[in-house]
Amino acid sequence: MLRLDFTNDEINYIKSKIHFTELQERIIRYRQDELSIVKMAMKENVSVSTIDREIKKIKKKIINKNITK
Repeated sequence: MLRLDFTNDEINYIKSKIHFTELQERIIRYRQDELSIVKMAMKENVSVSTIDREIKKIKKKIINKNITK
């Protein structure tokens, strides 16, 4: 399973290699701030399942680009 708790340098490197939607970039930032999925959903005014879906998309993008260490 891929972790989403990267350092700032790792996040910047990943962002330079992969195009994320604005929502996905905010989710990555929220993960850095250690927000729960429920709190992310409340901030974005979307369902928890939407956040889960976006997290899966983020992970898939990272895996498909073979950026993981």
